[in-house]
Amino acid sequence: MNVHKGMWCAGAMTLAMTGFAQMAQASVEESADVPQEERELVNQCHDAAMNSKDGDTFESSQLLMEQQNAGDYEPGEELLLHINMLGHGTTIYNVSCNVDEQGNVTYEEYQKAGTPAGSTR
Repeated sequence: MNVHKGMWCAGAMTLAMTGFAQMAQASVEESADVPQEERELVNQCHDAAMNSKDGDTFESSQLLMEQQNAGDYEPGEELLLHINMLGHGTTIYNVSCNVDEQGNVTYEEYQKAGTPAGSTR
């Protein structure tokens, strides 16, 4: 009986780990579709948020590269950039950064929500 239970637990763990690996792979593949310029802006906003006074809030959050509006940025114009990070459970942090005319990115604020905001995809 204990052997059967142990085999079931090992099988469940293998299945769960396979699922996580597939999700991680899908995430990598999806972000490959995001142009380099957009990725750079999103990463700068993410870094600014992580280094802000609110950084502890986002500590274990996963950046959702596909959920952002960096494609709306035009050099020489300002943009209120929205990125999203998946937090604990189904929490999504809608993070706002300002991109100035020179392309400098500064963290503004965040809101906690259950759905991504600012996505143009």
